[in-house]
Amino acid sequence: MKTHAKALLVGVLASALSAPAFAYTINGVIPPGATPVVIHLPRPSRPILLRFTFIAPRKNAGVRYALNFCVGLAANPCGQPTSRVINVPEGQSRNTTFDSNIFNTRILVVGQGTRVAVPYSVRVN
Repeated sequence: MKTHAKALLVGVLASALSAPAFAYTINGVIPPGATPVVIHLPRPSRPILLRFTFIAPRKNAGVRYALNFCVGLAANPCGQPTSRVINVPEGQSRNTTFDSNIFNTRILVVGQGTRVAVPYSVRVN
């Protein structure tokens, strides 16, 4: 009986360790204005593909709004030719994938242009 329990435990541990468990959600608020907010991402222990879901939750901002999530160089993350800009209209989401190595030299920011604070959410798998 003890051997059977040990074998079962070894099987459970092996399957748990074989699947990557690197998933999290970051929520925040972007203050009014045009200055983007840097989103600090935890770094995986090894290079992997990260699946992002960028979300612009509904908020009564007085106007329709969209969030711009940008991955780029720290000096100008949204304005370089190599920058990746993901525009997410209010109440919608967008999915994309990045190699985790891109964040060795680039940052993730989110910006908006209304006169009120608006929320954002980023899911990473």
